[in-house]
Amino acid sequence: MKGVLAWRVLPVLAVLALSAFALVLIGRASSAAGAPARLPDLVQQTPRDLEITRAGTGPKAPYVLGFRSAVSNIGDGALVIEGHRRGPEIGTMIADQVVDRDGAPKSVIPDVGRLRYVVSPDHRHWHLLGFDRYELRRAGRRVAEIRDQKTGFCLGDRYVETGHTLQSAAAPAPVFTSRCGLGEPQLLGVSEGISVGYGDDYAANLEGQYLRLTGLAAGRYVLVHRVNADRRLHETDYGNDAASLLLELRWRNGQPLVRILRQCPGTDRCDRPPAAKPASAGPSVRTVATGLEVPWDIAFLPDGSALVTERPGRVRLLGRDGRLRRRPVARVAVSTQGEGGLLGLAVDPEFARNRFVYLYFTTAGGMRLERRRYAGGRLSRERSLVDGIQAGSIHDSGRIAFGPDGRLYVATGDAGHGALAQRPDSLNGKFLALAPDQYRGSGGAPEIVSRGHRNPQGFAWEPGTGRLIATEHGPTQGLDGPGGFDEINAIVPGGNYGWPVKFGLDQSGFNAPLRVYPEPLAPSGATFVTRPGSAWTGSFVFACLRGEELRRLTFRDGRIVADEALLRRRFGRLRTVVEGPGGDLYLLTSNRDGRGRPTATDDRILRVTPPS
Repeated sequence: MKGVLAWRVLPVLAVLALSAFALVLIGRASSAAGAPARLPDLVQQTPRDLEITRAGTGPKAPYVLGFRSAVSNIGDGALVIEGHRRGPEIGTMIADQVVDRDGAPKSVIPDVGRLRYVVSPDHRHWHLLGFDRYELRRAGRRVAEIRDQKTGFCLGDRYVETGHTLQSAAAPAPVFTSRCGLGEPQLLGVSEGISVGYGDDYAANLEGQYLRLTGLAAGRYVLVHRVNADRRLHETDYGNDAASLLLELRWRNGQPLVRILRQCPGTDRCDRPPAAKPASAGPSVRTVATGLEVPWDIAFLPDGSALVTERPGRVRLLGRDGRLRRRPVARVAVSTQGEGGLLGLAVDPEFARNRFVYLYFTTAGGMRLERRRYAGGRLSRERSLVDGIQAGSIHDSGRIAFGPDGRLYVATGDAGHGALAQRPDSLNGKFLALAPDQYRGSGGAPEIVSRGHRNPQGFAWEPGTGRLIATEHGPTQGLDGPGGFDEINAIVPGGNYGWPVKFGLDQSGFNAPLRVYPEPLAPSGATFVTRPGSAWTGSFVFACLRGEELRRLTFRDGRIVADEALLRRRFGRLRTVVEGPGGDLYLLTSNRDGRGRPTATDDRILRVTPPS
């Protein structure tokens, strides 16, 4: 598509045909849901080119602060907006977002906003309303003193983005180059957008590119620019949608003077003192795949591809090329009651020789640990390995992993019955281990490594020490406790971690946690960062569901000496994190599990590169 597509007034039959075509596109969106979506990532640039002028003539005309505003797209796909008239009314349109998908037809996200034909001294074309918003706030306050009167943007490729790393290749040339239906309010449809690697900008004082200064007291203010403020447009990342300046306003002989004190890309809180400069840049995050349904675990194969479990009972293949294959390599009959379904996944340490893969899932009869063989692009069942683990609608745990001792470890929850965690004759609420001759043979009774666990969701072994570090959910308000008190534990053979007898900050008489979080995070899958040379090397990182963040812990002499929240509320609920063969971390979102706020692209696989 080149330029802006604009449909002129058509006969009634043509209008009906267009409507039918739109419905076909929406239907295709449903069928393409499994194909990776190519979404934009909008970056709000820091305000610049400040100008003080009068809005009008005469001595009583108010002073206004004008500024240039710019928004670029560094994402995986273009921002494409298609407008269409819903009825006979001239001058307004419904805005839909069109999304490219790998190997599938484009999909349409309906009604992401409105387009209006704007008439002003310097504009007579179609704007996407509210695309970019501006406000002035008193430093230290969250309430705006002055808000903008701008309608929106005529989207287009106006400049080349050079200041950020792109998630995919830039368009070889500008695509959206027209003037958005200039002088044509009668149009039935219009198309606007911003290609990858390009941006759109508006000069100071053009059609609402200013804020009123007259009436403001002298002092410090924050000028905030924010794109996609209502988040109706779908992006890979909303974390860079705001930018701000800290300004000092003075009045001299009735005239305003403005001085820039600080520039703050990526935040609307330029009034906060700048944080100490980090030793390195932050992590980079890229969306690898979209359209999954509650992914739970991911494990890499020796060739660099990966298997991914989806809770409804599918195993998907993420190819070496980073593309998620649409056809599952296995469909597993699971019970999806409550938190159940297809959960943990582990690849045999000798996979290159035996092709064994292990799955952990819920059935109507209980939890099942199963060995399968991967060959010919299919994962075929071989045998069940462990019996006697109860399943419940909650607290099934589900994580499995191979330890440095060659054993297969299984974390089990209490299945909603806390007393099972302390019973020596129950496999629930435990860490279990199977020897190689068991998991490669006919299975059998596992060894109980530890007990007293409520719902451990992630674990990994610390490099150098071999310590097994695990995450665990604390009680739920109104169900089995006051809520909160999630734990980080060091698992030792024969250990008893207290549940349900004790939890919280005082667990005397039991193996005490390394850390307790009084406010609930719902910590889940975890790994250690082993990639050499990064700022995170040696750190324990774990995904958080309720906390909607990635957490990074630093250990020294067996103690936690640093605890950092990362990616907070940028991607929603996070189920697990796994280190890939190249040292990058792979995160699974869990926004479609009934407790999140999914976007059209959820759930996703994210690739995080630790800072150097």
